[in-house]
Amino acid sequence: MKLYLFGGAERGQARAELKLIEKVINELKPEQILHVPFSRISTHEPEWKGDWFHRNIHLKPGIKYLKASRKKDMLKVDSPLIFMSGGSSSSNLVKKVREDKKLRDLVMNAEHIIGESAGSKILGEYLRIEDGSLVKGLGILKNTIIEPHYSAKKRQKLLLQEMKDKKMKYGVGIDSVTAMVVEAKDFPKKCKKIGLGKIELKRHK
Repeated sequence: MKLYLFGGAERGQARAELKLIEKVINELKPEQILHVPFSRISTHEPEWKGDWFHRNIHLKPGIKYLKASRKKDMLKVDSPLIFMSGGSSSSNLVKKVREDKKLRDLVMNAEHIIGESAGSKILGEYLRIEDGSLVKGLGILKNTIIEPHYSAKKRQKLLLQEMKDKKMKYGVGIDSVTAMVVEAKDFPKKCKKIGLGKIELKRHK
């Protein structure tokens, strides 16, 4: 399973990040992409309102876009590329993926997953949700906590504290408009970077 973990976008950066995601999707050329949107319940930011996906991401012909929140799309889905977008409700994303067996199985058995902000955090062993507490993630990256918006939100000390609190061996900080690319089975070795920001890998001593 190959992961593309994006650190999110600050105000005014959404288009730049989504263009990087567009490039990844079109290079992978999947038959289907399944968008898992459950972290973004509402927003005041115009770039994330309405059909922001198709305004910013132009898929190559032959790539079928499906959305996990639409029942008719879930009936059509088969071995898709998974795209888990971000938003302010990480807890809702965790809940929706855990409660829907088909969605959970699709995510856990995907060949490729693109995560964005909250969609990246959920792939670690634990993630911090909106009330500040740490809850169980999907554990695709074992023994790991992921913090997006790393430098912009000054989450360096927070990540170290989270690792200590949950006795995690690894912590990953990912800057905005930046992604860590890694095969889950090879983590923490052979990580690559997309974008101009910083990726920081912490190890518990």
